[in-house]
Amino acid sequence: MSNKNRFLDDVDIGILNVLQEDADLTYAEIAKRVGVSPSTVYMRIKKLKEQGFIKKVVAVVDPELLGYKLKALLFMSIDVKKFNKVVEHLSSIPQVKSIYDVTGEWALVCTLLVKDHTELSKLLDQIGSIDGVLNTSTLVVLRVLKEDNKVLP
Repeated sequence: MSNKNRFLDDVDIGILNVLQEDADLTYAEIAKRVGVSPSTVYMRIKKLKEQGFIKKVVAVVDPELLGYKLKALLFMSIDVKKFNKVVEHLSSIPQVKSIYDVTGEWALVCTLLVKDHTELSKLLDQIGSIDGVLNTSTLVVLRVLKEDNKVLP
C-alpha cells in the first residue's frame, strides 16, 4: 500500500508526534503517552517506516557545541544546462546542509554551516568556482529565531 493511500489514524498521528519530540523513548514510554500497548507501538512504527512516513531516526546535534558557529544562506544563479552537475558538486560539500530548487530570481538556495568567517570565505570561493555557477549572494544568519523540522500530520 502506498503512503498516498494509507490513512493515518489517531494512534499513528500520536506516535509520529511523540517521536518528533523525543525519538529516544522506549516503545513502553511511547505507548503510555499514546494510550496503546508497546507491541502496538512497535508494529505501527514498523509500518510507518515501511510506508515512508518515517524516513529515518537521527540525533539532533547542537552544531555550536562542535564549533560550527556560523550559518549562512547562499542564493545562486546557475547555467541551467549544468544544473545537475552543480547540484551534484554542491551535494558533495559537507558544509552545504541543504539545497533548494526555488522559483524567482535565484535558481538555488543553500544553507551553509561553518566554523567561522574564514571557513565561509574559502567555501564561497570553492562554490563560486564550480562550473555552471554564474552568480551568488550570501546572507549570514545573525541568530535563529525558530528552526523546527517537526511535521504535524
